[in-house]
Formats: sequence, structure tokens, C-alpha cells
Amino acid sequence: RIEGSKRPDETIIYSAHWDHLGVGLADASGDTIYNGAVDNATGTAALIEIGRAFAKAPRPQRSVVFLNVTAEEKGLLGSEYYSSKPLYPLARTVAVINMDALDPFGESRNFTTSGSAQSELLDALVDEGKAAGMTYVSDRHPEAGYFFRSDHFPFAKRGVPALSWGSGNDWVDGGTEAGEAAGKDYVAKRYHQPADEWDANWTFAGMVHDLPILYRLGNDLANSTRWPQWGADSEFRAIREATAAQRE
Repeated sequence: RIEGSKRPDETIIYSAHWDHLGVGLADASGDTIYNGAVDNATGTAALIEIGRAFAKAPRPQRSVVFLNVTAEEKGLLGSEYYSSKPLYPLARTVAVINMDALDPFGESRNFTTSGSAQSELLDALVDEGKAAGMTYVSDRHPEAGYFFRSDHFPFAKRGVPALSWGSGNDWVDGGTEAGEAAGKDYVAKRYHQPADEWDANWTFAGMVHDLPILYRLGNDLANSTRWPQWGADSEFRAIREATAAQRE
């Protein structure tokens, strides 16, 4: 936690889960170690690097917490535990920015989020993306229910504006054909399988390009007095509004 210089009781949270599936059933090669290199060592690495950037920058006005939760793979248990017993009140938690299974390959022209729930936090992220030359595409597979399957959701259902970043599929090198092919290959051959392990061919160029966007999103909020709100039709808006007096 980096304590805010002016309003330390107001908090921005960056989150990622560090767990994977551990030791499990063997794959065709006999491997039983489920490494989770993409899901979610990439998110944990992102959390560390954004924390490093904040630590080297001037102290923000609001506090920033870097929350590395466990038991995501067993049902968001770590983030559910924290959000049900928060160290810093959720009513005065400005936003949650979650990172889960980032693309370790090259740069993309676009990005997405897990689910597309409307909020001013998402609007701010879209603006940051535009400034970096990237376009936002809504969740490409809403039928999969990704909004409800990542660590931002326990916060969202308690009213805190929250989102989970998703790497894009329109690769600078190869376009959407290459990006979509890589995504399908990962899901078929590595997702929640022992083969989700480090690869020497990874460049991490996309993460290097994308993480400053997430840094700026949180840093801008940490040095402002804004309280992003859910969209007018969001089921989470009324929950947030019920705690408005605690933010006055």
C-alpha cells in the first residue's frame, strides 16, 4: 500500500490473482504441474511492475493498494474474502483495476474488458486507450460470463466501480487473424492445462505497451477528487449510491 499524501482514506486498488490449479491430472505427456504462466503469472507480474512504477513516482494524493489474491480458480475466494472484510472501507474505495491472463506476445491495436458493464471507470479507461492509439472492443464472448468470473466482480457486486483488463486481438503484426488464432490456440491447448507454461518466444511487447495505460488510469484517479459511478442502468449503481454519504 502506498499511503496517499492528502486523502489517505480514499483508496484505488489494483488486483491480480497469484494462484493456479497446482498439481492435478496428467496431460497426454504425463505432466501434472499446472503452472499458470499466462493465467495468472502475467497479471501478477503486471501488478508488481505497476507497483514499482508508483513507488518511484511522487506519492499520490489518494492511497493505492496492490492486492494479490489467491483461490481465484476455486471461485474468486480471495477477492470475495477481502471485499467482504476489507482493510479499507469499500465506500471510500474509488475503483478496482484487475489484471487477469494478459497476452505475453506483441502489441495490439485494441483492448477489451471482461464483460462490458457501463461505468465512468470504463469510460476513463477507453479515453486512456485512445490517447495511446488503441480502440476499445466490448467483450467478444458475453455468453461466457467473464464479468462474473474474475476478481473485480466481488467488488462490483458491492458497488465499487471495477473492471478487468483484457488484451486485444487486433495484433500490429498479423491483425485480427493472428490475434484470434492465438486466442483459440491458447484456450484449446493451454488454458487450465499443464501446458500453460513460460515460452521463450514470448516478447511481452504488448504488456510493455499496455501497462502504462492502466498505470495512468489509476494514477489519474489517485490524484483527483473524482468518484467514478456506474452507468445509469447498471444493477450496481443503487448499491454504490447507498453509501454516497460516506464519500462527502
